[in-house]
Amino acid sequence: MPGTFFGIEIGRTGLAAAQIGQDVTGNNIANAGTLGYSVESAHQEALAYNQPVSRDTMSNLPLGSGVVVNQVLRARDQFLDTQVRDASSATGLQTSQRDALTQVGAAFNEPSDTGLNATLGKFFTSFQDLANNPEDLGVRAATVQKGDGLARVFQGIQQSLGAIGTSLGSKAKTDVQNLNDYGSQIAALNKTIRQYSTSGQSPNDLLDQRDLLVDKLAGVANITTQNNSDGTVSVSIGATALVDGKDSYTVTQSGLTASGDLKSGDLAGVTAAQTQVTAYQGQLNTLAASVVSQVNAVHSAGVGLNGTTTGLNFFSASAGSEASTIAVNSVLQAHPEDVAAAAAPIPPALVGAPGDGSNATLLAGIENKTVTAAGDPLQNTTVLDYYKQTVADAGGRAASASTASNSAGASLTQLGKQRDSVTGVVTDTEMVNMMKYQRAYQASARVVQTMDDMIGTLITGLFSGR
Repeated sequence: MPGTFFGIEIGRTGLAAAQIGQDVTGNNIANAGTLGYSVESAHQEALAYNQPVSRDTMSNLPLGSGVVVNQVLRARDQFLDTQVRDASSATGLQTSQRDALTQVGAAFNEPSDTGLNATLGKFFTSFQDLANNPEDLGVRAATVQKGDGLARVFQGIQQSLGAIGTSLGSKAKTDVQNLNDYGSQIAALNKTIRQYSTSGQSPNDLLDQRDLLVDKLAGVANITTQNNSDGTVSVSIGATALVDGKDSYTVTQSGLTASGDLKSGDLAGVTAAQTQVTAYQGQLNTLAASVVSQVNAVHSAGVGLNGTTTGLNFFSASAGSEASTIAVNSVLQAHPEDVAAAAAPIPPALVGAPGDGSNATLLAGIENKTVTAAGDPLQNTTVLDYYKQTVADAGGRAASASTASNSAGASLTQLGKQRDSVTGVVTDTEMVNMMKYQRAYQASARVVQTMDDMIGTLITGLFSGR
């Protein structure tokens, strides 16, 4: 049968288990506000008593030997982790595109009295005013000013788009740096975690740190994870490995884009936004080039107030960067009388007809003139319609990205709450556990005290009988 001090030993195990349970509860409460912390619980297991076979019937009773805390478990749901990370990647993709396209919309500044659409209209209207008053120097100066205002609006929009592109480039650089930094940290944690795992221990705090880093990775790019038998985790972006056990690898934006592995996450959204911004810059250049080309073609064929000066371009611009370099001809800025409002003289006439504004009328008509040249980017449309299509495309993309971002964000919030219900610390529950372990400790102490009293009675009885 069990020894005399068997009951005290059972009480001791109860005291130890209750103490560990209280320690775990205290740790939970202390980390209630710690980002990434997973609530822990003390897993208790009954101890069996291995006793020899005996004829004494009492010695064959299946008595337990107390309790032991054989593991401190952390609450985690791998399925919810995967869902949260997928939602985080989707949110990062849509949010970064929404933010960039919202800035593009602000750069276009439409609808607005100072936007390009209104400024183009005012510019071409000034030629109609000039056609009605071709000999008025004030009207001529106003036309030059409207042209200068148009050029400045083109330049301002292109400059804003360039700034957005630069900002996106910096953001992409930061995202790539974060990917590589997080990967290195995960690999370092893998190495330490493997050491604990091979010795049968579960380093919960290190596992929480690693999971938090994986969560951060998911916000930057679409990742997949694989839990390995040695306790390490492998992380990849599509087919591109980022972490393999204790080893980490360096990734680049160009490499991920070229391989087609970058599908979602903030970096994917930034990359897509960079492409879109570059496209809008190209479209603005195309529009500016068309305005310059059409206006110059008509203007250079006309004559100014002297009736003889021909061949003057209204605008100047550098090929390939028309929107950022467009400017009114410096000759016209200094001599608005040279604005070609009149048609060139028809031989045998040597000078244009006095008061002729026919060329200005042609310049005003460019606003609603459909481009017919085959292969021209503006073929079958007008300069204003082409610009409106560009702005509408940007607005539509921004609205779509905003809707998708809100939807993905709501999904992420909901999934985050579900995961928190599993992994988060509930202080009310911990207070209940605290009282539970307190009472268990008191009860185990009473067992020890009672068994001590029984042994004391036994010893006193034995010696008092002599």
